[in-house]
Amino acid sequence: MTARVVTARAPGKAVVLGEYAVLHGAPALVVAVDRRATVTIAPSGKPVNVVETRASEVRVFEASPGRETGVALVDLVVGERPRDREPWHATLDSTAFFQGARKLGLGSSAAVLTAFACAWAAWTQAPRPSREALIALHRRFQGGSGSGLDIAASLAGGAIVYRLDGADVPHVSSVQLPNGVGFAGVFAGRSASTPDLLARYYSWRAEKPEEAAARQRALRQISQLGCAAAERGESEDFLRAIDQYGRELDALGRAIGADIVTAEHRALAETARRFGVIYKVSGAGGGDLGLGLATDSEALAAFKTAAAEQGFPVVDLGLDRCGLIIEERAQ
Repeated sequence: MTARVVTARAPGKAVVLGEYAVLHGAPALVVAVDRRATVTIAPSGKPVNVVETRASEVRVFEASPGRETGVALVDLVVGERPRDREPWHATLDSTAFFQGARKLGLGSSAAVLTAFACAWAAWTQAPRPSREALIALHRRFQGGSGSGLDIAASLAGGAIVYRLDGADVPHVSSVQLPNGVGFAGVFAGRSASTPDLLARYYSWRAEKPEEAAARQRALRQISQLGCAAAERGESEDFLRAIDQYGRELDALGRAIGADIVTAEHRALAETARRFGVIYKVSGAGGGDLGLGLATDSEALAAFKTAAAEQGFPVVDLGLDRCGLIIEERAQ
């Protein structure tokens, strides 16, 4: 009998607007980026299931059919839809999301989970999981936290506006970045833990609900204005909103006692201003990915050169327009 091989590829993400505020119903603007997680599932060729993970290092795990592999993300997905009629070999490659041993902050776990869960559905000939089901799985993987915007970006590709309604149901619409707006990624030197930062945020919010509500209103208003500007194609208003949002994130970090915007990010923002480039932390913060944005491509290139000269690795990023891709072939 001909053996089947299933391959799934899912892009990472960069958050342009809406961090933290998206948790409370505000819109977020997210772009899928051309760094992809690749998952392949094929027959094992052994009497055991094999999982090979490729990230900052290569690791191999083996388990008897019906047993957990020890790879939490894999075991979470397989536990939902077990199938052990034949041993399988899964390769999970997320090397594009790392700079050496450090995560770049591009949503690697969401991209890997999206790719593996959808590849597993194809392998087991089951219906592909819905966006809502994937978001629920990813929250379980992260200990219950996360808005789901990274899953939505991995599935859809392109630029999206993502919003949770009052019932925590995600709503996604496609959007174009305003004409002429380009972006550059910079790694600010520290890999961050989104669950840890969210836990700090929720603790502060419980302790100081009035202050939290006021900051949430400010963040929501700016994100709404920026998303509306993107939908109208107004680049100046769009960039102004990104600049304002970055400053509000810095203030939020100081309020909760966490480095959402680190000293390295502040140094990069100062460098960006010298070239007329808007800079903000992307995502939950804490030291990994920052974005420079501008309509002047020469100014953006000069910023990238200056950042590299300061010792900050420039992360080559483009817009991924495809989203999740699944292929099946005979081996």
